[in-house]
Formats: sequence, structure tokens, C-alpha cells
Amino acid sequence: MLFSARNLVLGLWLAHVSSCAYNATVCGSAPYTSPNGDLNFNANAWNADSQGFSCLSVQTSPPAFDSTWAWSSNPNQVHSYPHVKFKLPDLPVLLSNISALSLSAQWSMGPGSTPLPALSVDISGLADADTTANVAFDMFADPNPANAQNETLAATEIMIWLGYVGTPVPLGFSSKRTCFNQMLGTLEFILYQGKNSRGTDVFTWMATTNETSFSAEISPLLQYLWRNGLVPSNSSLGLVEFGSEAYHSESNVTFSATSFDAELVTGAAPNLTIASLPTACSDAGSARRQGSWLLSRVSILGILGYVLYLI
Repeated sequence: MLFSARNLVLGLWLAHVSSCAYNATVCGSAPYTSPNGDLNFNANAWNADSQGFSCLSVQTSPPAFDSTWAWSSNPNQVHSYPHVKFKLPDLPVLLSNISALSLSAQWSMGPGSTPLPALSVDISGLADADTTANVAFDMFADPNPANAQNETLAATEIMIWLGYVGTPVPLGFSSKRTCFNQMLGTLEFILYQGKNSRGTDVFTWMATTNETSFSAEISPLLQYLWRNGLVPSNSSLGLVEFGSEAYHSESNVTFSATSFDAELVTGAAPNLTIASLPTACSDAGSARRQGSWLLSRVSILGILGYVLYLI
């Protein structure tokens, strides 16, 4: 009965997006590549089951996508990662040969099958749907350049969480004490380290606030890992992606992404100001106060407004 209901929800959503100005819609694991070949889009339901779905609709000019999904089972598991993959011509490249890597994205998330009209996060609506999800850049590296370009073969996965709803936790959050941190301008990122079921070393840089409009040169986060010996310095970066890990929701959720870009400058890595590994750390749980709400003033498309975010 639940599977039939999900099929009905999926059908209604496909009917909705068919009337919008999209160039393509993909569901499940089917990809779509932009006409000029520099972007690859995927609904990426890599851990799908009969109690949910993941679809992604693409606009190619200017590049943007809306992803609608629902997963009602196994709330602590990631079911899909709807995302865009950047086809950068210089990848794979040695981590020590990255002079600069600039990443940018704007995003919104809310309940239902329709994108939010503004750059925002409908925290209360998502809470009503019991939604758990994050928004993150995802990168893969390996000493073997070929393996670095394969999500399942790469020895290292590096994530940059720009925000989350509900209570998703990065690998290593509950078991590893943490105080590894690095600043990007005025933004603070805290590092967590763990292994996934394939044995991949996963390093997650978590922003301390929801950043719905992000643009930064992130090579300090990479240098922190290889200059401090957490990742082999002879590793090559092979993949750069941006999307949202979808864990759970009792009803449809729509994640929208715009203004996403990745720019890579190769050359000897500059000696940036990199924090050293700490000699003592606090409990991982102290770095994120679950369920704590703040009112924050943020810039939304150049208009000063207020949004709620969870830290």
C-alpha cells in the first residue's frame, strides 16, 4: 500500500515538473549531462528502497536544479545524494599541486514538491515532515589518479557540509572526540573523521551555521588534511560534486540549487595559514548543540532578512 502511495506521489510530482522550464528530469540513478559537457546531474538514489524516490530536474541556462525526494524508512541511513558533478579539465590533480580551489553555491530547502520562492530553509515545515538531510560539497581523492575519479574506489572522501536539517551526523561524530577546526574567512568549519561501510576514510568539514549562499576558496581545508598527515600528500583529487544527502522524510521535500561553480587553479600549493593538530580535544557532541535554535540576520539575494537556522 505504501509503495503504491509513493508511486502516486512520484507521478504527481513528474506531472508538476513537466510544466516547468526544465531541460531534463532524471529519477533513480539515471544521469543527465549538460549540452556543453561540463556538468553532470544525477538524482543518485544509490540506497533506494520501495518506500521512497528521488528525482532531479535540470535547467541548463543558467545552470540550476530542483530535486524532490521522500524516504520514509531507515531514518539514520542516507538514501540518495541528488547532485551536480563538475567536470574540471585539470582533474585528477595532486592535492599538493592545488594552488586554489574556489567553490560556490546557493541553495534552499522546504517541504512539498515546489521550490521555495527565495533563498531560504523552511525549518518548521521540514520539521513537520520529520526531515533529515544535509547540503554538502563532496570530493574524492586517492594516491591512484584513476581510483580518485571513482566514488566507490577512492580511498578518501572529503565533504564540506554547508548546512543541515534534522539531526544528521557525519561519520565519526559520536565516536571521535573533536576540536580540529579551520577558518575560511569568517566561517568556522569543524572536522569529523570516520570510515564508511567500504572502509573509505571520510573527512567531514561541518560549517557551524547554515550557509545558504556560499563562495570561498577552500584549499585551506584540503591543506589541513594533507599537511597534517591525515590524508597522504601524494593523493590526487579526482571528483568534485555539490548536492544534498537525503536521509529521511515522511513527505516530499524539495532541494533547489543555483549559482553553483567550481574553479581550480593548479600549481605548487601556497603556504597558507593552516591550524595545527590539537593536543587535546573536547567531546564531539559539544561541537554541535542538537535542537538549539537561533535567529540570524543573513543576506538573501542582496535583501537583508531573517531566517531560522539550526546549529
